[in-house]
Order: sequence, then structure tokens, then C-alpha cells
Amino acid sequence: MTDIPATSLAEIEAYALRHGLTNLTPDHLKRLAELADRVAAAGRTLPRMPSKEDEPAHSFRVPQP
Repeated sequence: MTDIPATSLAEIEAYALRHGLTNLTPDHLKRLAELADRVAAAGRTLPRMPSKEDEPAHSFRVPQP
């Protein structure tokens, strides 16, 4: 597996601006960068099907109570 570099503060600032988060303090941005790395790492641990056609999303149904 390739190593993915940590999210830079510049990337987080750009992300925040794209999503209208204009009043964040430097501490908020730093924390957002830390959380982005954790979320990305967690996402990489999820098992993936080898092909999109094998994914169950197109046939997912919410169980009825």
C-alpha cells in the first residue's frame, strides 16, 4: 500500500473556503487537518469490492420493522 502524505494546512484552508467555512480560527483549521487524516485512514481500512458492479449500493433496501 502506498503511503499517503498528511493533509496540509493549505489543503484544509482551501477545503474550508470551498465549503463556506470562513470564520475558523487557526486552531480549528489545525484540528480539522488532524481529523481529516484520521477519517481518510479509517476510510482506507474499509473493505472494497473488486468491481463497482459487485457493490450492493444499487440494491440496498432499508429493513422494514
